[in-house]
Amino acid sequence: MRKKEVSMIILAGGASSRMGRDKSDLTIDGKTFLEMQIEKGEKLGISDILLSGYHGENKYKYPIIPDRFPGKGPLGGLEACFRKAKNPYCLVLGVDVPLVPAEELAALIRQSLHSDAKAVILSHGGHEEPLMGIYRTDLADAMFEEITLRKGAVFAFLRRNGYECYESQVPDRYFSNINDPEMYSKIQTTEMSLKK
Repeated sequence: MRKKEVSMIILAGGASSRMGRDKSDLTIDGKTFLEMQIEKGEKLGISDILLSGYHGENKYKYPIIPDRFPGKGPLGGLEACFRKAKNPYCLVLGVDVPLVPAEELAALIRQSLHSDAKAVILSHGGHEEPLMGIYRTDLADAMFEEITLRKGAVFAFLRRNGYECYESQVPDRYFSNINDPEMYSKIQTTEMSLKK
């Protein structure tokens, strides 16, 4: 795999039930979470960026890909996007982890260049992040099977198809999953204090 063979999928279609509003449009320092993730992809030189399930107005130059099977969670979003991706590999990134450094995603891509695994996901401090990884797009049919014949759980899918981990050494706070107002407020306060 060469770097130019990587597309990017930003998972932006969650229900945001705990947050109470669309997480994609939340902001830190004047930029929406979705903008922050798109910028990382562009910084990595990725031109084929797909926005999975985004509900807002598309003011971006990238296509919004709806799920073919709504209500099937992240795997449903990935299955639809993998069929539209132009490249054989996809960098998968959830919209609700806006602080993950582009450099860590670059390191994840580098490890996957030398791997035979169908997926390489990021791991930090003992936590595996299935929605932060490099996946082969030819997994689309296996994902279809997972969401139509089984429960469609991402980890069950990974265990069935095989994966390896890239072990990140950066602090855990960069991987904060911002799912509720309390976490959002905490992250905003932390980021403002770090900039002082």
